[in-house]
Amino acid sequence: MFSWFAWCSSLPILSPQSLDSRGEGMLDLDWATFLFQLVNFLVLVVGLNRFLFKPLRRKLNEREKAIADALQDARDRGAEAARLRDQWEQSTLRAREEAEEILHLAQSEAEQKAASILEETRARVDRMTEEMRQDFRRQRDEMAAQYYDEILDTIVELSANVVQSVTTRRTHDDLVTNYCASIYQLPQADVDEYRRAMAGRVPTAFVTTPVALTSDQTKTLSDTLSSLIDRHIELQVRIDPELIAGIQVRLADKLIDNSVREQLRRLRQRVRRDVISRLGARAQYGEP
Repeated sequence: MFSWFAWCSSLPILSPQSLDSRGEGMLDLDWATFLFQLVNFLVLVVGLNRFLFKPLRRKLNEREKAIADALQDARDRGAEAARLRDQWEQSTLRAREEAEEILHLAQSEAEQKAASILEETRARVDRMTEEMRQDFRRQRDEMAAQYYDEILDTIVELSANVVQSVTTRRTHDDLVTNYCASIYQLPQADVDEYRRAMAGRVPTAFVTTPVALTSDQTKTLSDTLSSLIDRHIELQVRIDPELIAGIQVRLADKLIDNSVREQLRRLRQRVRRDVISRLGARAQYGEP
């Protein structure tokens, strides 16, 4: 590459010899040198443009592009940072809201659980109280029933003694007669049931009486029971003064009893049921 200063020093375009002989000071151009210098200048310009200015402009353009890219990247990074910051703020806000919601839900669940435990405790206390009350009433009723049973047993025994002391033979005979009459008044379904019960068995009736039966009573009773099962029946009689009056007859697994002792027993059961019913009614309405 040619140097600019070397080129300037090599411009002998004007020389003292260029003055004409007449001394008029006219310039005499050396066209060969001028053309050579012009070509040299153009070559220099082309060389400078190719090897200096173009690389310099390319470097400047690359530097400018790098700066622009850096600025754009900085702007992009700034926008990304802003986006991430907004996203972080939104995430933080959402996390705070979720935390508050979870806390509120936990408090609500804790309150509900506490209320449920309290309600369950109250219900359990109420159940225990009611069970204790019912247990007390049951024990009281059992004691009262036992007490009434003892009273009823005493009353029945006293009544039996009184009835036995005033009962006559005629009362016993009337009860035997009534027993025989009641057999003939049984419904057909009961008659069939007695006959099925005695089928395949030895036709025997086990009779319990407080006093000995007369021959007429024995015959009447045998005929009545034979008519009941439609077979001739034998009587096995046993004496038991505890019956007071009346008779007790067992056919197979069936028992018919119209004795005074049985009537007193039934009376005792009715009175006991009435007493228990009244105790139950008092317990139902909460009466002491």
